[in-house]
Amino acid sequence: MQFKEIIGHEDIKRRLRETVRQGRISHALLFTGGEGAGALPLALAYAQYVNCRNRTEEDSCGVCPECYRMQRMEHPDCHYIYPVNVSKEAVATGRADEKPRSEQFVHVWRRAVPQRGGYLTEQEWYVELGIENQQGIINKTDANELVRKMGFKSFEGGYKTVVVWLPERLHEAAANTLLKLVEEPPAQTLFLFVSVEPERIIATIRSRTQIVALPGVSDEEIARELTARQGIPADEAARIARRAQGSWGRAVRLAAGGSSAEAEHQDRFIRLMRLCYQQKYLGLFEWAEEMAPLGREAQKQFCSAALGIIRECYLTGIGLTEIAYADPAREQFCRNFAPYVSHLTVEAFVAEFERLLAHIRQNGNPKILFTHFAMSICKIIGTARTALKKGG
Repeated sequence: MQFKEIIGHEDIKRRLRETVRQGRISHALLFTGGEGAGALPLALAYAQYVNCRNRTEEDSCGVCPECYRMQRMEHPDCHYIYPVNVSKEAVATGRADEKPRSEQFVHVWRRAVPQRGGYLTEQEWYVELGIENQQGIINKTDANELVRKMGFKSFEGGYKTVVVWLPERLHEAAANTLLKLVEEPPAQTLFLFVSVEPERIIATIRSRTQIVALPGVSDEEIARELTARQGIPADEAARIARRAQGSWGRAVRLAAGGSSAEAEHQDRFIRLMRLCYQQKYLGLFEWAEEMAPLGREAQKQFCSAALGIIRECYLTGIGLTEIAYADPAREQFCRNFAPYVSHLTVEAFVAEFERLLAHIRQNGNPKILFTHFAMSICKIIGTARTALKKGG
């Protein structure tokens, strides 16, 4: 991965290059940003730049033996740790390892990351592993194996680099083992943590890193790259960029015809609102039962997608349709539902979704969570209906 392949963040790239040229490489960096912002590809590009034999002031050369192996994720001095789990199929056939390790899935990692240009989401990764309805985890076995590898000398005489993708998924025992390495790293060791939810990383690790926070990619940069890389007309590229909301990964999926998962979440949200409006309580119980087995990552994605639609409805209701970013397929729904997402109810809607999201992260019983949530949303819509009748 090279810096030139990453969309936007030119100032951050410049500062990262300067740390290498000036010999000020921190032993531990924490790259943070929303999904699709580019935290993982930026970390990979930095690792390649550090190890490149013929780097320039602007980028790694991309052709030396070090770059070649880094791009194939086969460099002997670069190690990758990421959340994994055992698929239900493996359990059913007796092929499951009690404590799966990252190393067992490195062939999947080497295929999935380059395939998406580094803009890999957690849910996409779980789909690749066949565990889309499960939660990935980084076990202590991974941390112990890393301790063993760090005890060896560098094969190429340069930096030993460790990329930890989604350290918020570290098991407590794994985190404590890794902490000892970060506190007292061997000479010329570089830790690159890549996180979407940095607040969930244990404080003792987070406090020992230098944070590289990535904002969302600007609409202008996304639109420009969609036109340059995929030949999308400027007007269409601008529309996609607005809907992508700072995520290059999402922009690519939208340009390719949209995401089936995103469409499904939209349908689930619209169905919930209609059931609440019609006060069909049996239907709400059925909806909750359908949501329960989705898996935590899919449930969290539903919350994020739903909050986006709530935002669009609110902006539509106050007349700011030009920044609503509404998908043309749901513009009519937003116009119809906008009166129920007013200044009287929008905070209540957001609070319920954020509360649901927090409980999902805490492993609450999904059937109970979604049933209670549906009833709460029904109450908010009932309050809005009463206010509209009085106003009318």
